[in-house]
Amino acid sequence: MTTVSTDDPYALGTFLGAVEPFADSLHREGALQALTGLGRPLARAAEQEVASVVQGFLGLDMIDLLAGGWRTHAALTAAARSTCAAAGSEEVVALLDHRIRSVHHPSVKVLVDGVSVGTLAVDIEVEFDLSGIIAVVRGGRLVAVRAGSCTAKAGVAVERIPVAGRQGHFDLPGGVRFRRGVVLRRCADPPG
Repeated sequence: MTTVSTDDPYALGTFLGAVEPFADSLHREGALQALTGLGRPLARAAEQEVASVVQGFLGLDMIDLLAGGWRTHAALTAAARSTCAAAGSEEVVALLDHRIRSVHHPSVKVLVDGVSVGTLAVDIEVEFDLSGIIAVVRGGRLVAVRAGSCTAKAGVAVERIPVAGRQGHFDLPGGVRFRRGVVLRRCADPPG
């Protein structure tokens, strides 16, 4: 087992934690069988390169994925509108249990001597089940989550063959502050 290295504690790769090298998983599971006609050395080289590309996707920030879902949440967008309208105001919003799902379908085109030998489908899915979230909105931004819990599940597959996955549960009893806040709505500049 090797550890996915990343500098961002909120990166998908950090959440996935210790996973075997993707190239080994791709090889063992036969994920590159779609690339027919490659000899063994070329197939192993292709596995290494595809694994490198897939690891690049592990830099997805899980807080950004959550924020993407919250940007469309009706109660939060309403609070953002009212805090923009009343400068300096703050709203505390109790969110019902909800799910945020983020799905990505990049692909990797494999070339040998400049000739395409195939394209591999990559599926990345991250799902958050949130409960008891108390959100704080100020100036059109989500600035903190004061309480709640979250179950996160993430998976990566190549050609529909799972190569990494994890589920984890997090309680937020002390809350989380967002340094710059998650922009839910841009407030108009005051007349000058």
